[in-house]
Amino acid sequence: MSGLTAVIVTYNRARYVADAIESVLAQDVDLELLVVDDGSTDDTAEVVSRYGEDVRYVRQDNRGRAGARNTAVRLARGDLIAFCDSDDRWLPGRIERELEAIEDRPDVGMVHGQVELTDCDLRPLAAETHANRTIFSEAHRGGATYAGYASNCRCLSSTILVRREVFDSVGMYDASLPIEDYDFYLRLLLRWDVLFLDGPPLAQYRTHSEGNAAPNLAAGQIRTAEKHLALLEERPDIPDARRARRNFNLMIARTWRVQGDRRRARAAALRALRLGAPQALRVAL
Repeated sequence: MSGLTAVIVTYNRARYVADAIESVLAQDVDLELLVVDDGSTDDTAEVVSRYGEDVRYVRQDNRGRAGARNTAVRLARGDLIAFCDSDDRWLPGRIERELEAIEDRPDVGMVHGQVELTDCDLRPLAAETHANRTIFSEAHRGGATYAGYASNCRCLSSTILVRREVFDSVGMYDASLPIEDYDFYLRLLLRWDVLFLDGPPLAQYRTHSEGNAAPNLAAGQIRTAEKHLALLEERPDIPDARRARRNFNLMIARTWRVQGDRRRARAAALRALRLGAPQALRVAL
């Protein structure tokens, strides 16, 4: 394999970005570190400048996270691209483990793995991490599939390593969506295999008191599901299409229920029920 580019996309994360940078530079592999600053108005540029030539720094006008990620993909020099959110940290050995896993597996377009959840000061959250590990392990039992991911996104961006050619085959991040990474993983699964490393965590994932913008996440889940339900109407050849439609509708129902919109929750739940999801009855009632 030829080179690897590590990507950190950031916006007003001066408080955290040094941790992310240092965790990438501490990996025991040769890599290019590309930091794309999406128009930060804080001290991000000054913090990044401390690392000199160890970091390739690119600043652009604010285009949102998807726009910044797309810039990074276009500018990356490596044939493999690994992401680290600017408030997260890679753990030692992350890249070595992923490179070993993907070696001699040309069918695998992306590899990712478990995370350790922490508070904003990187104090481990043991109970939350255990619960998340269990959910991710169960979600990937039998492998990652499009229909399986239709029930929820079971991938965190600070652990993903992607072949550059994946972007050529499935396209870039969709900047019209609030959570562009989920849609990207779904599109990827239609063309490539995905490998999940169910072992020690690959990264530390910082949680914040604002709940990582829960309303934005809910809107993103619903819009992503609606986009792919439309795709399933156009592509009846997609494997396990009925299960995918069922799972997307069930996710929409549950999301609307949490958001307090019982009418929309009930409508989506009834669609899921007709597609063979008896658990949707609890949401519909």
